[in-house]
Amino acid sequence: ERVSGSVLVLGGGNTAIDAAISAQRAGASDVAIVYRRSFAEMPAWPEERDQAIRNGVHFLILTQPIDYVADNGKLTGVKVLRTRLGPPDRSGRRAPEPIPGSEHVLPADLAVEAIGQRADRDVQMALTGVRIAGNGLVWTREETLETSRPGVFAAGDIINGGTTVVRAVAEGARAARSIDAWLAR
Repeated sequence: ERVSGSVLVLGGGNTAIDAAISAQRAGASDVAIVYRRSFAEMPAWPEERDQAIRNGVHFLILTQPIDYVADNGKLTGVKVLRTRLGPPDRSGRRAPEPIPGSEHVLPADLAVEAIGQRADRDVQMALTGVRIAGNGLVWTREETLETSRPGVFAAGDIINGGTTVVRAVAEGARAARSIDAWLAR
């Protein structure tokens, strides 16, 4: 599909980079990645980020999306606020802290959310007896990838929030070995 106008990609991982480059190749006149932390905390691979920069993608770092702005049901912008880095969070990356009074609207014709994965409500409701962690991901035992429900295993984006295909495949293989062992007992 063709894309026109200004595109804002929300997120800082490899998926955000891919979405930004794809939007640009699809015809967007201006593409920017909006990320709430700095380059140092950005989970995207540096080579991917550098490729996006070489391709003309803009980066709005230390900028957190907080709302969408629309006129007659059509997106016109994304409301954001500036952030500064505070102490590290549970992931070890410095946590973004909002700067009061810094809210403003970035004009946009299209916004793409590339901000990680989590189990949506329908999936959570279907997984009775499976513990969902506070981050919206399925909890598993690290060594076997078995969930809190005996005999139910999980791997990939549903447990790690979305990193790389290689990691998802490796987790899938590890879960398969655990399932095999569980069935053999």
